[in-house]
Amino acid sequence: MDKKESNIKKSDYITKKDIENNTDINLYDAWQNLDKVIQTRQDEQTIINCKKAFLLQLENQKKSNKYSAVNDVFEIEQKLTAMKSACEKNDMESLSRLMTDFYVSKELIYQKSDAISVRLIVIMTVLILAIMALLFFYQFTYARKNEIEKILKATNQAQEEERRRIALELHDSVAQQMRYVSILAEKISDNQLSTEIKDNQSECIENIRNACYTLSSIDIDSSNFKAILKNLINAFQKRSGIITSLIITSDVDFAPYSQNTFHHILRIISELLNNIEKHSQAHEVTVLIRNPVATDKMQEGLVLFVSDDGKGISAQMLEKLNSKIRVNVNDMHFGLNNIKLRLNEINGTIKYFSEEGEGTEVQIRIKK
Repeated sequence: MDKKESNIKKSDYITKKDIENNTDINLYDAWQNLDKVIQTRQDEQTIINCKKAFLLQLENQKKSNKYSAVNDVFEIEQKLTAMKSACEKNDMESLSRLMTDFYVSKELIYQKSDAISVRLIVIMTVLILAIMALLFFYQFTYARKNEIEKILKATNQAQEEERRRIALELHDSVAQQMRYVSILAEKISDNQLSTEIKDNQSECIENIRNACYTLSSIDIDSSNFKAILKNLINAFQKRSGIITSLIITSDVDFAPYSQNTFHHILRIISELLNNIEKHSQAHEVTVLIRNPVATDKMQEGLVLFVSDDGKGISAQMLEKLNSKIRVNVNDMHFGLNNIKLRLNEINGTIKYFSEEGEGTEVQIRIKK
């Protein structure tokens, strides 16, 4: 190449100090050596050897995968092919331009890689912060849930202790005094009056006994659960004036269930009946207990229904009642939260069905 052909400003091309990658440095050195031997008109064999060295470095560049992902954008493969062609033709001016263009493209690739790395770091940081926020929210929610459950359990325990105390007071004092009055009535000379007093006292004593059973769960088991539940239903009907039916299908077997389960079932039904009396404006209520069927998606256990013909529940309240998310105690009646807590303790679930003006049905499933 003569001086006229090589009249190109050095500032137009990249210099070695701008290159950091080893593969790129080797290619740069091979290009400089080739350019030197051609310009100084070295012998043919020296030129051939320098060409081979340069072409070898081009092949090494092709094998590199550092910029393969963005090859289509910067046309790296085409640039390497053009450099190979210029080398074979001894066109050092074109080769110099191609080399400069090649390194400029690679610099853009490196810059793009750095930008991608920065974006990845930002994305990972955001993800980590989001995960930490979710963990904090979960811990806060879980702690609050545990706190609510502890309060409800403590309240239940206090209620049960007070119920037992009242039941014992009724049994040991009031009932005994009434029995004594019945004995005294036998001494009255007026037989008709004596009989009326004794009958009245017997009825009162029976009512007290039923109240003791309802208040205290000490002796509830599979043998007397039906009788105690029936007493609860009768007392509700008498108190509220609402016609109430109790249906227990003949195939129901209460034997596998613990005293604790019967205790919770009794309290749950009692709470549901109290809500019906206070809020539903119902005229009829049905309590049904049966074994599971195919549609219940449960092979063994108990299915309970408490239904009424009252005014029903609003859609907003129904959504809260059936929500699996813990609802704020202030947004829901304490007794309804209490029902969910009791069911959690006996492996049970509850679902409400209702439309305004069409009554309400409560379905409870308890696994064996």
